[in-house]
Amino acid sequence: MPVLGVSLGHVSLLRLDQTGGPAPGNKSFKLGHYFFEAKRLGIARLVSFGGVWSNHLHALAATGYQLGFETVGIIRGEPTEEPSAMLADARRWGMRLVYVSRQEYRQRHDIVYQQQLKERFAPCLLIPEGGASIGGARGCMAVADIIRQRAPLARHIVVPVGTGTTMAGLVAGLDESFKIDGISALKGAHDLAQRVQDLLPHLPHDNPASWQILHDYHCGGFARVNRSLREFMLTFEAIHGFELEPVYTGKMLLAIHQLRACGAWDKDAPVLAIHTGGLQGRRGYSWLS
Repeated sequence: MPVLGVSLGHVSLLRLDQTGGPAPGNKSFKLGHYFFEAKRLGIARLVSFGGVWSNHLHALAATGYQLGFETVGIIRGEPTEEPSAMLADARRWGMRLVYVSRQEYRQRHDIVYQQQLKERFAPCLLIPEGGASIGGARGCMAVADIIRQRAPLARHIVVPVGTGTTMAGLVAGLDESFKIDGISALKGAHDLAQRVQDLLPHLPHDNPASWQILHDYHCGGFARVNRSLREFMLTFEAIHGFELEPVYTGKMLLAIHQLRACGAWDKDAPVLAIHTGGLQGRRGYSWLS
C-alpha cells in the first residue's frame, strides 16, 4: 500500500530491532568486540560516553547487566531530578552515571583525558563514543553475514549513518556486487565518508561494496524532527503496523520515499533497508507516545 502517495513496493526491511538479546539493533554488534576483549583481558568494567538519550549507553548498560560486567557512562550535561527514560533504564541495570560539563565532554577524543579516565576507573576498558572504532566496525561485519543469509538476492542496501561504523562494517563485509547508500542522520557531517574510508584499511576485505553517503535527509539535524518526518512516520506505522524511530530508521525510510517520489530511484528496483533498532528512544518524542 502506498505511503503518502508513493509506493514502497520492492523495499524490504532487515529488522535488526528483532535480533534479540538485551540490546537489539546495530549497537550490540558494535559492542561485541569490547565485551570479548574485556573478558579476554580479565577486565570487569567498561566505560563510555553519551548524552542523556544515548542508544549506545543504553545498549552498553543492558549488555553489561546481562553478561555480569560493571559499566560506567560519562554523561554530557548536568544531572536532573528526573533522568531520561534511557538513563533510568541504564541506572536500573547498574550503570554508574557520571555527569560532566559540556566543556569537559568535548575532551572525549583527547588522549590525555582518556588516560585520566582509564586511571580513575581502573582497571577498565574505555569505549569510544558510539562504539566508533575499528573493533566496532569489525563487529558490524556480522550484519553482512545476516544479509547474505536472510536476503541472498539483495544487492542495493540502504542504512542510516551516525558515526559511519556500521557503514564501514557493511562495506567491508559485502563485495563489489553490492551497492550501499548511507543516509546521514546528522546535518553537515561531511566528514562521514572520510571516517568510513579511514576504517576500511583495518578491516578484512578483498573487493568491498561500492558506497556513498547522502546528506540531504537529516530533517534538521541529529535527533531533530521536521513535519515531513513526523507525517511520514505516523502514516507508515499506521499502514504497516510496526514501529520506527526518528533518529535513524525513520529518516532512512523517508529518504527512500523522497528519492522514489522525485524519480531519482526506480520505484520497481529492489532495495534492502536496515532497521538499526533504537526503539527505546521513541520515549523522548511525545508525538510517538
